Amino acid sequence: MKYFFATFLSVLTIYCSGQTKLETEKYLNFMAAINNSSTIGYFTVVKIKNLNSGEVKEICTDGAFVDGALHLELNAGYDSVGSQKVRRHFKMKDRYFELKNEEALRNVGFENYDEKMLDTLRRQYNFKEIERRILKDRQYEIKLSDKKMAAFAHVLFNMGYMTGENKCWGGGLFYIDRNKER
Repeated sequence: MKYFFATFLSVLTIYCSGQTKLETEKYLNFMAAINNSSTIGYFTVVKIKNLNSGEVKEICTDGAFVDGALHLELNAGYDSVGSQKVRRHFKMKDRYFELKNEEALRNVGFENYDEKMLDTLRRQYNFKEIERRILKDRQYEIKLSDKKMAAFAHVLFNMGYMTGENKCWGGGLFYIDRNKER
């Protein structure tokens, strides 16, 4: 109930701020990814600024890794006080975070994230057709290497679709309907 109320307030804030439907979907997918506690990792896209170098990247990573990075950056424990400190940062509708802690940057995969892979995958796959299949079947799954999987999830996230990976079942990337019970 607490999560529902927090999500409802977030949606209300987004709509009142005039954010587009796509941006609202992306924010709700982000919130679902960071609040996820299942064995399936939900992907999210965030913009990270490395305060050591000034470099800014939009990266796709597991929501739990964003949570962990903020715990490291803020030197916050995993008790209720530390978790509340971290949760305040998740209200940022633009999903933008500034990190200086090297371990936090490693946690989200900042240095290893291959932004060029996005263009490669956009040329290799017909994402309009993939979107059509998701809308028609309400499901989609594909097996990819880790780097390709993150980039594929990135493209779909920016189209408004949530994806996840269940490493227990062979590591395939699949569409997740945020509104459906798993």
